[in-house]
Amino acid sequence: MKYNAGKENESSDEQRHCIMKVFICACQYYNRLSREKIAAVQAACHAAKVPCEIVPDLCLASVKEPSGLTAENIVLACQPRAVRSMFRDIEGLNCVDLRSASLDDILASLSLQSVESPPEPVYDKADSQWIPWFPVIDAARCVQCKKCVDFCMFGVYSIDDGKVRVTKPQSCKTDCPACARICPQNAIMFPKSLEDRLNGSLTEQIIPTESDNVSFKERLKHRKGLRLFKDDEK
Repeated sequence: MKYNAGKENESSDEQRHCIMKVFICACQYYNRLSREKIAAVQAACHAAKVPCEIVPDLCLASVKEPSGLTAENIVLACQPRAVRSMFRDIEGLNCVDLRSASLDDILASLSLQSVESPPEPVYDKADSQWIPWFPVIDAARCVQCKKCVDFCMFGVYSIDDGKVRVTKPQSCKTDCPACARICPQNAIMFPKSLEDRLNGSLTEQIIPTESDNVSFKERLKHRKGLRLFKDDEK
């Protein structure tokens, strides 16, 4: 949270008013997040007069409205590491893990008190027909090997100023995490995946196995007109 500097004796209510805004992801398309937690946090924010907005789907918003967040905002969503990478242009973005953390811990992190019998969460649902499933790159891990660019047959990745970027997220095949499986640095995340190795929830790197690499190399060999990775034998 960002409090006013030099006001150590402010009351908790006054401190909460210094919060710019809390954004809560509803994960509309995959329902990975608890509606009970969302309702409880929204009610607690309203009771404390903390500005709060439920975003139908944060992944969708990162593509459609990437400028909607600032470093002063607090984001409640799944996979904070993936969220920070998704909004990589916002340094110091404050993320709270809405999927794994307990409600008590979430409210404590926001200095909020629980509200008895919170109503159903209220928000306008997105009407996008596109299901927001796409890869997110952890820039701290990526070594620019470009294997994902070689592997992806849907044109999701491209090279921008010498670096791999996800430039066509809407071209990604829904529920396909194949590029993340073969990334040698475990730098590619799919936040909506249920597999910890792929969704960004693990802090340690999980290197792909030899069987992973062989399996996908064989698949590449059968793609007419497509070559293998740059550092593999033709």
